[in-house]
Amino acid sequence: LGRERARVLAPRSDVNRALGADLRAQGPRPEILQVMVLSCLINRCTGRGSEIPQFLILGLDGAGKTTLLYRLKLGNDWKDIEKDMLEMRQVVDGKTEDPGYHYEELNKRFQHGVWEVPGTEAMQRTWRSFYHAIKIHVVIFVVDASETDDSRIELMKRHLHVLLQDDELRCACVCVLFNERWQPRTTKKAAGASGTKPDAHEDELHYRLGLHDLHPSCEWRTKRFNMNISELRGESDRNWLQVLDFAHEVLTDEQGYGLKL
Repeated sequence: LGRERARVLAPRSDVNRALGADLRAQGPRPEILQVMVLSCLINRCTGRGSEIPQFLILGLDGAGKTTLLYRLKLGNDWKDIEKDMLEMRQVVDGKTEDPGYHYEELNKRFQHGVWEVPGTEAMQRTWRSFYHAIKIHVVIFVVDASETDDSRIELMKRHLHVLLQDDELRCACVCVLFNERWQPRTTKKAAGASGTKPDAHEDELHYRLGLHDLHPSCEWRTKRFNMNISELRGESDRNWLQVLDFAHEVLTDEQGYGLKL
């Protein structure tokens, strides 16, 4: 079930079908971007989808983005998601089972579409194409909480602050997810942003990403959450509900989009 969902992109998304696997290999071609822009303009002119928030999951490669999307959509139904995704991304005869990016629609708390874009070096250059062609309301930036490589941490920081300062995302809610791969659900800790208390390394990472010193125009709409993404039990998981509650708070705020959800 999980592998089939990852292979077949959401059939209701014309933009998603138009993008195709070319994005993964070389970035959007001009004609593909035209389709994205045209679809966006049609939606805005007709009002179709204008009240349906769009989420965009970003982060460096290997952070847990695809696992997040399908843990939310399928819960534990896809048992070996990480192993399967590694197999599906292997290139055989110039082809791969996984299209590289994914789209799903979720309904908990409020209806929303969720885009997930790869974080490889080549695809990082295409991120702007997505949120400039599609109105994005919420950015989910996934961080490997165990990351220690200085160059990758600096790259994460640079990308995160570009997103925070981009004019197209000036009203967007930004949720920074620290993916605690080692943290079992049963461990009892003092309550934090997502029910766990961060360790010293996470506090250092928080500082190194510049989350401690955001401009007021960014601070009110940005929040960090800690969770083990691989243990999420669907979109009703209590850790994810805290993300949705914050997104709802920001999206309905008159400082931003002022949506009626």
